Amino acid sequence: MVNTEIQIRVRYGETDRMGFVYYGNYAIYFEVARVEALREMGISYRDMEDGGISLPVVDFKIKYLKPAYYDDLLS
Repeated sequence: MVNTEIQIRVRYGETDRMGFVYYGNYAIYFEVARVEALREMGISYRDMEDGGISLPVVDFKIKYLKPAYYDDLLS
C-alpha cells in the first residue's frame, strides 16, 4: 500500500455562504491527492492516459466529521 500526504489550502471560492468548504469540492481534493500519490511513485497520470490506461472513479463515499473553512490547511 502506498501512503502519501499532501496539503491543500482552502480558497475563498471553495466555500459556501456559511463559510464551510462546499461539499462537492472534497472530490476535487481527493483527485489532487490521487494524482500526487501517483506522481510520488514516479507515475505520470497524463502518460498513463496517453498510453490508453485510465483510472475511472466508480464509487465515492465520504463521511463528513467536521467542516473545513477558508484558509484552513488540509492534509
